[in-house]
Amino acid sequence: MKFTFALMTSAAIAADPFPASAGDGSWQWVDVEGTQCMDGSQTGVYIRYSKTGNKNFGVYLNGGGACFNTITCNTASTNPKPGSPGSAGIFDVRSDNPLYDYNWMTVPYCTGDVHSGNAESPSSFKTHREFRGLVNLKLMMARATETFQDVGTLFITGESAGGFGALASYPTLRAFFPDARGVLMDDSGPILDDVALPPCLQAKWRQLWNLNDGLPADCPCNNDAGNLVSAWSYGHNKYPKDSFSLISSVNDATISTFFAFSNNNCKAVLPVGYNKLQAGLERLADSGESVYMIPGNTHTHTSSSEFFSRNVNGVNLYEWIGQLLDPSQADPDAIRPTAEDYMSEVVRPQNMTYITSTVV
Repeated sequence: MKFTFALMTSAAIAADPFPASAGDGSWQWVDVEGTQCMDGSQTGVYIRYSKTGNKNFGVYLNGGGACFNTITCNTASTNPKPGSPGSAGIFDVRSDNPLYDYNWMTVPYCTGDVHSGNAESPSSFKTHREFRGLVNLKLMMARATETFQDVGTLFITGESAGGFGALASYPTLRAFFPDARGVLMDDSGPILDDVALPPCLQAKWRQLWNLNDGLPADCPCNNDAGNLVSAWSYGHNKYPKDSFSLISSVNDATISTFFAFSNNNCKAVLPVGYNKLQAGLERLADSGESVYMIPGNTHTHTSSSEFFSRNVNGVNLYEWIGQLLDPSQADPDAIRPTAEDYMSEVVRPQNMTYITSTVV
């Protein structure tokens, strides 16, 4: 099923608001007509309203893999209706949460295209797949604009594949609320320079998912090869009052596995041997971006209690994000682990028995 620009514009104009709040701060599932997962099934969103009338609005993009070859497509999430997001991490209602009492929309991940595609798989794929993450977001955001009025802060975030999508689709999402202040928090979806994220892998994603369809025409990131990293500087230039951040473990095992497909000019048979992540994070931080680097190789950090327990170089993660959200403060500096942080990471309870994650 193909969507033209005219159809998308019509859908946006005719969008209905989401159902009214239940009044108890609970998550409500809403089917969104016209959305498609990889297998063509319809998906939707979870909505949670502020209990106090707060005007701020958060958009969270789920993670769950990336479909660009046989191995990755067989492990990418295809669930159109996962369980509700719960109340941990950024969704916690505790008073010291800088995102306390936001209105929320969370987006399931079943498109395999880091929420940023508008294409269908080529005939060489044994299983036909629809990559409609970008189209889905437009349909969802059209309904959000009819529901959430006078938004003060538009908080766009995601973990893993959702983190990649939060940055790649930021201009698309941002355009639905032009009068709000935008804040991006990318958790474990590191879009890095061409050394850390080689152009051959970027080109594969662009071609398969039609990634450029959602990238602004005037962004240097919109081309046939590399330089996706310029999406960061483009965001700053396009939205000078907005704030942007990346959170990542310096040796994230899951990201390193996926990026390893770029080895040997994207001819690697097995995804092993990638070791460029930490240096890429350092270069992004040196360019002026707010990067919170976490010692170790764990994957994703903000939808669990780690959002409050994580401290690197004496800085609590949740307070670092609080500074990012505060328009009266400058964006926070990049945070780098100390030698003590590396030692402490070794004995963190969850690292005593390490199990490699299989989702990105």
